[in-house]
Amino acid sequence: MRKLSGFAQVASLLVIVAMVLAACGSNSSGSGSTTGSGSGSTQKSALKVALVTDIGGLNDNGFNHLAYLGYSKAEKQYGFPEKIIQTQSQNDYVNNLTTAAQAADLVIAVGFLMQGPLDNVAKQFPNKKFAIVDGCATLANGNCDPLPNVAPLYFKEQEAGCLVGAIAGQMEVDGPSKVPHLLGANSVGVVGGLSIPPVNRYIAGFKYCIKMVDPNVKFNLVYSQDFSATAKCKDDALSLINQDKADIIFQVAGGCGVGALDAAHQAGVYGIGVDADQNYLYPQTVITSALKRVDVAVYDTIDSFEKGQFSNNPPRFDLAHNGVGYAPPNSAVPADAAAKAQQFQQEILSGQLTPPEQIPS
Repeated sequence: MRKLSGFAQVASLLVIVAMVLAACGSNSSGSGSTTGSGSGSTQKSALKVALVTDIGGLNDNGFNHLAYLGYSKAEKQYGFPEKIIQTQSQNDYVNNLTTAAQAADLVIAVGFLMQGPLDNVAKQFPNKKFAIVDGCATLANGNCDPLPNVAPLYFKEQEAGCLVGAIAGQMEVDGPSKVPHLLGANSVGVVGGLSIPPVNRYIAGFKYCIKMVDPNVKFNLVYSQDFSATAKCKDDALSLINQDKADIIFQVAGGCGVGALDAAHQAGVYGIGVDADQNYLYPQTVITSALKRVDVAVYDTIDSFEKGQFSNNPPRFDLAHNGVGYAPPNSAVPADAAAKAQQFQQEILSGQLTPPEQIPS
C-alpha cells in the first residue's frame, strides 16, 4: 500500500507539472499575436491599410488631418504597419494610388479630385479594396462606376452648413447692438475652394438656413479656385469684408481657407471654420465650425474591412450617424443664436427640416 501511495503521489506531481508547462506554452503562443503587454495589448492584423492624402497634406488642419486621425485610431487597434502617402501634385494621384495598392489590402483615398484616377487603379487591382472620401470611382463621362471593390464615403455637408448658417443668421438678426463686431450692413461672405459637390453642399445648407433665419441678409460667394494657397483666400475674404461689408466669413476652402479666417481676424469680424473645429486658430474670432467627421468615416471603413464586412455601398455620413455637426460656439455667440442651431439640429434629426444639396438661387 505504501508503494501504491508513493506511485500515486508521483503521478499527481507529474500531472501538475504537465499542467504548468501547458499553461506556459499557451502564454508563449498568445504573445506572438499581440504587441505590447497587459490588457492594453493590440491585436496584430494580417491585413495592410494605406492612406493617400490629397495635396493639402496631413497638416491642413482639415479633412486630410482628420482622415489621418481615423487611420491612426484603427492602426492602434489592429496593429497594421503604417503606410501614408502624401500627395504633392494632382499629377501624382495615379502613381500614389498604385504604390499604395501594391503595398496594402485596403487603400483610403482622401479627396474628391482622386475619383477618376481611383477608377483606373481600382480596375488594375480587382483583388484589393479601396475607399474614397467625398467621392466615388468615376468614369470619363463623370458618372460613378459601381465597382465592387470601391467604397464611396459621402457626407451630408449641407446639414453642417445649415447649423452654422443658423448661428450666423441669428447674429445678423440681433445686429451690432447685441453682437459688437458686426459692421451693420447685414452682409455675410463665403469663400469656397473649387465649385465641387462637397464644397457646394456646405454652401447650400449655409445659404438655405441663414435665409430661413434672416430672409433679408446679403449673401456673397466667391471661389478661390484653390485648396492650399492661403494668400488667395485671404485676399478674397478681405474683398468681401471691405467691398461688401461682410462681417461673418464662412470658409469652405480647406487649407486655403485658413487665409480667410486670417482676414476675418485681421479685420476684426467673425469667421466660421470648416471640416474640423478651427477655433484654436483665433479663439475670439472663429465663432464655430461646420464639422465633417472624416475621422469617423475612415475609422469605420477600416474597422468594417478588418471584420470582413467591407461594403461598396456604405451609408452616407450624416447628422444622425455622427458624420457631420458643428463645433461649440464661442463666447461671442449670443445665447439665442446658439439656441437657433440647436433648434435646427433637432428639426433635421426629426425630418422636419431637410437642407438642400444644391445652392439655392
